[in-house]
This record gives sequence, structure tokens and C-alpha cells, in this order.
Amino acid sequence: MVNPFMLRVLPPAAPFCDRTEELSDLGFHATNKANVVVFSPRRFGKTSLVRRLQAQLAEKDIIPFYIDLFMVTSPEDVAQRLAKSIYTILHRRESLLKKGVRYLKIFKTFRPVFKPSAQDGVVLSVEATSPGLSGMERLEEVMGELGRFIEREESGIHVVLDEFQEITELKKTPVEGLLRTHIQEHQASYFFVGSRRRILLDMFNRKKRPFYQSAIMYPLKALPKKDLIEFLMEEFGKGGTECSEEMGDLLFHRTSGNPYYVQALAYYVFVESKRRVTEKSVEAGFTKLLASERYGFEALIQGLSGGQIALLRALAADPRQKLLSTEFMNRHKLSIGGIQSAQKKLVDLDLIENDGNGWKLVDPLFRQWVADY
Repeated sequence: MVNPFMLRVLPPAAPFCDRTEELSDLGFHATNKANVVVFSPRRFGKTSLVRRLQAQLAEKDIIPFYIDLFMVTSPEDVAQRLAKSIYTILHRRESLLKKGVRYLKIFKTFRPVFKPSAQDGVVLSVEATSPGLSGMERLEEVMGELGRFIEREESGIHVVLDEFQEITELKKTPVEGLLRTHIQEHQASYFFVGSRRRILLDMFNRKKRPFYQSAIMYPLKALPKKDLIEFLMEEFGKGGTECSEEMGDLLFHRTSGNPYYVQALAYYVFVESKRRVTEKSVEAGFTKLLASERYGFEALIQGLSGGQIALLRALAADPRQKLLSTEFMNRHKLSIGGIQSAQKKLVDLDLIENDGNGWKLVDPLFRQWVADY
């Protein structure tokens, strides 16, 4: 029996839980050429949502460009990723654009290169056409070319810049200002998507930043518990496995309703279940899920200082309203200076947050793993 659940970004045609309101809201903004900041904790389904939205927009003859900026390393890298996205999408529309003649006259900073691949047959990459240009000069050229394309194109244009906050890691380069200069002139809709919320929101809410108040803020909320449980029951049923409302509630509880972890846990529970989801199969699935995430969590911990790890362990075991309470510091052998130093870094990494009820670890599975660390 084919597993009805997936362990990756959901393709546009895959079963999707709810998000009807979000798709409607974001579709309205996109068709009206509004710029939007879409933010949430990690693994809340932002990428799956915007990719599904872009598939819907494409059906309305809006051209969707998707650029992933995760771990971008330089202005040159930003320019190259933009160019590759542009060529990838326009290549798919070749028949509509007279086999690319029109857009090849506009996009000249990079040229498309098609290379054979044993896995995919042919893959598209890009190569710079002017070796003498700096990374910033190439980025300037690509953004200018995109602007000219938008001016000439009758179809609407929608651009997603995923993990947009990553450009702040390009120290001593005016990438942020350069992008803002061009984007404000483009008659297109830009979505700035990210999960390191403190850094991303600072880019749009601090007066001295280039993107200050230039986009609509759109927080992606958790999925409603009732809808998520109904979705789980229905999908398990499609796979020939019975899932009661009680077991659906248990899956929700074990993952704190995190959209990715619920889907991942359901994937493992489906493997463990014999035609019916039980408490035993849920716990067995959870053990497998935690084991599968272990290596990523270990890599994350290795990049932190001892003081930062100490604060994570304290909050995993003991979420708090006030981090600097004497009782909390004494219990976990923490100092005021150590907490203040660790707190800023962990908030920037979106590892801890104050959700109004107190300070806690953002990622529910990471919280469980750290508590057992």
C-alpha cells in the first residue's frame, strides 16, 4: 500500500490540509501586485503554501519565479540563483514565448546551459557572460533585466524570495539596498518568505533598513486542530488504515500541531500500523521520527556555545515567563550575563521565543530532543 503521507515539500497537486483562507488572501495580494512578508516558525509549511499558490497563479497566466536563498554565499550567488529561476520558468513556457527568442534578448548577464544528467536527463544551469563584472554588478544587471522583462510582459509576474533573511549574512555588501531600489520600481508582486522571524521582521520594520514598511506583514498561523485531525483521518483512510479521532488527537499532541512534523509522524505511524492506528504505533512512529531528526539537531547544537546550549536545556525542561528570575537561574545554574548573551543569539536563530505565555523552544521536536540531550 502506498503511504499517503510525504516527508518533503508538498507538490502543488498533493493533498493539502486547509490553508483555504491563506491561499485566498495571498492570491488577492499577488494578483494586485502587492509585496508581502510571509513568516512563521520553521516547518510550518510556508514553502509548500507559496509553491501551491504559484501553481494557481500560473493557471491565471501569471508567471511565477521562485528563488531559494537558503545559505546564499555572495552577491554573485544571489544573481546566479535569480537568473537560474528566470531561465527555468521561461524555458517551460518556451512555446508561448517563441522558443525563448524574446527573453534571450533581455537576459544577457547569464546564459542558459543545458547539461546531461543521469537522473533527470537534462538539467538547466547558468553561466556568466562577462567575466570581468563583480558580484554586485552582476546582481544589478540581473535585477535591471528582470525589470525590463516585467515592463514588456503582458502577463502578471509573481516572485517568491524564500529564506529572504539570508541576505543579511552577506556582510559589508549593499545587497539589501540594491534589491530594494529595483523591486520598488517593478510592477510585480514580491513575496519575502522566511523562518528566522526576528531578522526578517527587522528588515521591514526598522526605519533605517532599505525595506522599511515596503510590504504587507502576513504571519502564517498554526493549522486548526479540528481540520488537521480530520485531514489525518481522511488520509489514513485512503491508505486503508483506520485512524480514530482520539488517535488523530494524539498525533497532533505529540507534534504540538507543527504541520511538517504531523505529516512526518503520520508517515512513520502508517508504516507501524496494521490497518489501524494505535497508541503503540504512534509512539513507535514518534521514536523513528525523533531518530530521523537527530542528525540535524546535533549539527545545530554543534554551532552553539556552551552558554547557549545551557539556556536551551533549561527552557526545554522548564519554560518560563521571566528568564532572569532568581529561582530559574539558581535551578539551572545560569547567570544574568550568560542568559542575556545567549538569549539574543537564540532568538536570532529562531530557536527560542516568547509566545505571550512565556519563553520556550520554538521547535516542538527539538524541544523534546534537547530535554533528553
